[in-house]
Amino acid sequence: MNAEGKGEDEHRHRCLVRWVIKARMQDRDAAVRFLEGYRDVTGKTIKGWNQIHPKSNLDRDVRDQWNKGNRGNEGEWK
Repeated sequence: MNAEGKGEDEHRHRCLVRWVIKARMQDRDAAVRFLEGYRDVTGKTIKGWNQIHPKSNLDRDVRDQWNKGNRGNEGEWK
């Protein structure tokens, strides 16, 4: 178990949630593209996290943590 007490998968998930929150604060559109995908300049569809990992809770947890005031600081989880 890691410092957060939930095992490696949970630790990685929480780190990714914090990373998306930080990305959102720096460039909200880029964070949305990462999650939802986009079309590049040639018209090619680039899949986002939610399409690649349809069973993931990332989007839900990012929204939940953001609403609870998490701003992506290391180790922060609310």
